[in-house]
Amino acid sequence: MMRNFLFALTVVLFAASCSTKEEYKVYGKIENGEGKMLYFERLDMSNTVALDSLKLKKDGKFTFSGDRLDEPTFFLLKLSDNNFITLLADTVEKVEVAADAVNFTSSCRIQNSIGSAFIQILNKRHIVLRDTVDALVGEYTKLGKKDAVRKQQIADELTTTINEHKKLVGEFVMDNPRSFASYYALFQRFSDNTLIMNVMDKNDQVFFSTIATSLNVLYPESERVKHLYNYVLEAKVRQQRDKFNEMLMSQAEESGFPDIEEETVDGKKVKLSSLKGKVVILSFWASWDDNSRKHNAQLKKLYKKYKGKDFEIYQVSLDRSKVLWESAIEKDNLPWINVSDLRYTDSYPARVFNVKQLPANFIISRKGDIVGKDLFGSRLDEKIKELY
Repeated sequence: MMRNFLFALTVVLFAASCSTKEEYKVYGKIENGEGKMLYFERLDMSNTVALDSLKLKKDGKFTFSGDRLDEPTFFLLKLSDNNFITLLADTVEKVEVAADAVNFTSSCRIQNSIGSAFIQILNKRHIVLRDTVDALVGEYTKLGKKDAVRKQQIADELTTTINEHKKLVGEFVMDNPRSFASYYALFQRFSDNTLIMNVMDKNDQVFFSTIATSLNVLYPESERVKHLYNYVLEAKVRQQRDKFNEMLMSQAEESGFPDIEEETVDGKKVKLSSLKGKVVILSFWASWDDNSRKHNAQLKKLYKKYKGKDFEIYQVSLDRSKVLWESAIEKDNLPWINVSDLRYTDSYPARVFNVKQLPANFIISRKGDIVGKDLFGSRLDEKIKELY
């Protein structure tokens, strides 16, 4: 009898331990999803990990769960690769999701998860930004040479739109310095996959540093936190290197110039140093800058005059969009070497040569010495003539 009692007690204790098992749960209901597959994945740093899946029944109910989370973790609830909801769950949260399969992302309502609610807010803002930027860029690419005024308006609108979004992100980050949602906000991207927030920009870097420091105190072993911390550290190291390069540039007239190597629109890498022995105009420009486009007209006259006389133009674009860059080269019919790393104001060549405004240029002699800087109009003509 005692043996039966002990066995019964063991069963009860085991059942009790199971019922109090610490786990997170994602559950809810998806309307109009009968027969569709619903996938549950974990979003890691470099890939997604499939955790579970099920076929939705008529009632649309679903439940996914797992062991207690050691840190806030990103998950994807997917109907397809292009139709998903991002969640941010923590410890033993019971995240409730209600949505309609017809408008899965926009109809989603989340309860019991502050992190997931934050992600929803950030994604809605992000969608508005991307749609606005894509529409403006699309309009810009269709404009011709006679539409200079509208092009400048679009460039101004893009700048204002992006800056306003950055301000919202900055406010969110400072209000939520201990949330992984702030990490998520810092790494959102434009449609061309470039980051919206720029760690090399002194204003944006404040937010990266704030989150890196705050999360490092709470989650020092987190892969994401280590990544962010190192990302900020590397940016600061690069800035120190840039200061050193600026010092080199201050001595450029006596000691030559730092070399750069970037890709043309065709993907061919060209070194500036490969042009040694020629008179070179190192020109910095951008498709969205009207003054740059006007300066190109003067450069074309010089190129036509000195082509075939050991003369070359090595032009670096500070564009972000390859489409706009390539389109401008074709419209302006630019025949010389044109390269870019498509990193906008974070352009490595521009930082190395300490370019502060556009257009900018450096005149390089056959010996490889910088003999002039930011010369335009007749002054540029005269300097090139002196070298022949």
